Amino acid sequence: MLKRHLYRSLFTHCTCKAAVWVLIGIGTIGACFAQKNEKYRVVIMTDMTHDDGNSLIRYLYYAPYFDTEAIIITQQLPDFTHKQDGPWQKGQAILEAYQQERPQLLKHDAGFPAYEALQKITKKGRGALPIIWLTNEKKFAANIAGRYVESSWGDIRFADWIGEGTNPNGESKDSEGSEYLQQVFNKPDDRPIFVQMWGGPITFVQALYRYRQRQGEEKFNKLLGKLHVFGILLQDITFDYLVDLDKVKASKCIDIRTTRSTYDGERVKAGWLLHDTGHFWQYISVMKDSEVKGHGPMSALYDHGGEGDTPAFLYLLSAVRGLNDPLDPTQGSWGSRFSPMGSEFPEGYYHTCGVDKTELARWIPEVKNSFMNRLQYSTKGPKEVNHEPVVVVNGDKSRQVLHLKVRPGQQIRLNTKGTSDPDNDQLTHRWFYYKEAGTYPNDFSIQDPAAETQQWQVPADLGDKQIHLVLEVKDSGTPSLVSYRRVILSAK
Repeated sequence: MLKRHLYRSLFTHCTCKAAVWVLIGIGTIGACFAQKNEKYRVVIMTDMTHDDGNSLIRYLYYAPYFDTEAIIITQQLPDFTHKQDGPWQKGQAILEAYQQERPQLLKHDAGFPAYEALQKITKKGRGALPIIWLTNEKKFAANIAGRYVESSWGDIRFADWIGEGTNPNGESKDSEGSEYLQQVFNKPDDRPIFVQMWGGPITFVQALYRYRQRQGEEKFNKLLGKLHVFGILLQDITFDYLVDLDKVKASKCIDIRTTRSTYDGERVKAGWLLHDTGHFWQYISVMKDSEVKGHGPMSALYDHGGEGDTPAFLYLLSAVRGLNDPLDPTQGSWGSRFSPMGSEFPEGYYHTCGVDKTELARWIPEVKNSFMNRLQYSTKGPKEVNHEPVVVVNGDKSRQVLHLKVRPGQQIRLNTKGTSDPDNDQLTHRWFYYKEAGTYPNDFSIQDPAAETQQWQVPADLGDKQIHLVLEVKDSGTPSLVSYRRVILSAK
């Protein structure tokens, strides 16, 4: 817990030159008033199958929010063998389409990175391992995204793919991707590294293995504390380096069939690991090709719908909108809500097991509207597209979660004076009690959710629990866009 708070402090340091305390009644809110928002450091690990390509297209429309430090493309069975260049070609085609669109996108935001910069950090990984639940099935024959695929493989053991020497394909276990990640890991930057594990963890794990060997335990442990890994499932058996696959299987939270742990060393602990055990499937059918296509060169490459890996960065986008702290996955976000994996697993490890899938689905309309609006950046000017409202709570314009220290029974007064819309659209306010995200077990009444000024009484039985209250502000634009602020009540 201390480590997580330490990294939250480091993360907000550059954006919060002066942390201040705002008096509200007889309570206080810890808030940051700085308007300059620090970008998120991101590493993308991908097998660049069709749904990965769709996720990358969406990601690039939001690229100004990220310091994208690596895009590592690794083949993964059964889709592609280690000899097939389909994933690399797919990634390159999307980046080339981005290059064509960038002059238009820059009209909306000067922060869209140069094509050359993205090319420089896009590297080939080494594979291919089967998707985890097929590990010991050893064969596959079926249609994948309109393409008939037949593939087979032998026994899959961790030590054959990670470490020294060559893998069973006769290739070096090191790769351009794992070598490049050494540079990312070695940067003198204390911000968290948000690792999006869409596919190809084998390249990431080999990079960790090699970094530890070359840099020593002290630097390796410091790196581990900065790693915030979002796993869409667990992808392949090399995740065994970070979490015991036998224990994951025993939890019965994910069907990995006959897969078993083959790693016999001491596991390493990432600072933070999220395991989406299946909520992401809802993004397989959210967008139709017909809704996306027709918005420029990137949209022409959107195929067969589906963005199974998109939730791996949605939680960062909703943090930009003020909904959540990206370093606390229990709060709930556009990327779903997570719960601790339990005493069998390290602190800081979370999953969606036992969390209702509606914790992802509840945000889908707002997420879809945001993307549909971003697609218009490719065809319209800045004055022709919608922009998110700016939410102000008691004079605080930041996107930070507001932590309010209160006493049982006290009256709290919040106002949204100064909340505005860049396009002068009409705004609708809605305060709601996010019971699932907090620990307070009882109801909390909000008499008039649409009122711009709220007055609440802290429950007398608050005790050591937390109450999460969220302000949602929607505009009347087309499509309608939303921003948020979250207030967390806890006892002094």
